[in-house]
Amino acid sequence: MAAAHFDFSDTWTVITGGASGIGLTCALGVAKAGGNVVVSASRKPEKTQAALLQIQQVNPKIQAKAFPCEVGQETSVAAFFEAIAREGIAIDHLIHSAGISPNTEFFDQTQAEWDQVQNTNATGSFLVTKYAALQMKHNPLHGDFRGRIVLVTSTNGINSWDPVSAHYDASKAANNLFVRVAAEKLSEDQICINGLAPGWINTDLNATLPPDVREKESSKIWMKRWAEPDEMAQCALHLLTMPYLMGQVVMADGGYR
Repeated sequence: MAAAHFDFSDTWTVITGGASGIGLTCALGVAKAGGNVVVSASRKPEKTQAALLQIQQVNPKIQAKAFPCEVGQETSVAAFFEAIAREGIAIDHLIHSAGISPNTEFFDQTQAEWDQVQNTNATGSFLVTKYAALQMKHNPLHGDFRGRIVLVTSTNGINSWDPVSAHYDASKAANNLFVRVAAEKLSEDQICINGLAPGWINTDLNATLPPDVREKESSKIWMKRWAEPDEMAQCALHLLTMPYLMGQVVMADGGYR
């Protein structure tokens, strides 16, 4: 990802879900731009180590750390941010990218699965934002803000794709409104929060979709193609640097209709 126009020198960016997917791509972009990175560790240690190695290879001059975090559990989220504080790290930016997106036929979705999705995606966004902001509020002002937060939501929270993702779509709709609500409160402490709502992205998970589904969905996009993960990362980094954007959810869907 070309990130020469970003400068994150001498800053720390915390990225949940940073060991894979969009989160890892964001971490690589921050590192290329000279920023230090903390990622939430994957449940697979080898995956976390591979991500840290990849980040360091992009820019050996920066620091990259990982700590465990189950975003839907308050004790785990609190411990994650306590571990960061013990390292003497002042959090400048947060990109919250962790989430789950199972596809289950509508009438086969159980309450347990529904609750798991809401807990991870909706409750997780609240908890991670809360504990990051509690640290950011003590930062010195840099321009208008003491810290900046980007929540990765989804266009599914605005335009539902299919009932198989009803639980996911509902959780992302909650995220989108949460951005607006949180912005009002966090503005009191000069903390900026915005949301990034990606559309279809070429990920390993989406690669398993049938070709006819991919073709159908591509035909609905004005740009006639799906996004690449690094394009979403560039959007996220832009949101960390834009001077007068607050409480907004930016749709990055290539013009989906």
